[in-house]
Amino acid sequence: MSAPLIAASVNGQPVDVAIIGAGPGAEARLLPNELALIAALDRALRGDPAFGAACPGARLVRVDTNRLLADAEDGRIYLRYAHEGGVSEWWGRAGERLAIDHGRGLVAVPLPGTARA
Repeated sequence: MSAPLIAASVNGQPVDVAIIGAGPGAEARLLPNELALIAALDRALRGDPAFGAACPGARLVRVDTNRLLADAEDGRIYLRYAHEGGVSEWWGRAGERLAIDHGRGLVAVPLPGTARA
């Protein structure tokens, strides 16, 4: 059974979101930590010149958030962008520092409490 889609706003843009592992009776909305992580991942990608060149006109259209994983675990957030050349898919998580791997479609962003000096 797939997770139902809900409508959400990420960085002012409408996005379809699937919440995985929410459990029965859980709220069908993004939790504040999820929204902060997704928004930071989106800002990091949009601010990356290589992403902009590879995905012109990209807009975030779908997010899957897996609540069975911690924010810093691989596979925590799935992001799908539609752009002039087609679709681009990324896996995101919290990390100690900003990291973008275009070849593997991975992005990590520091969040308060995850960054190290």
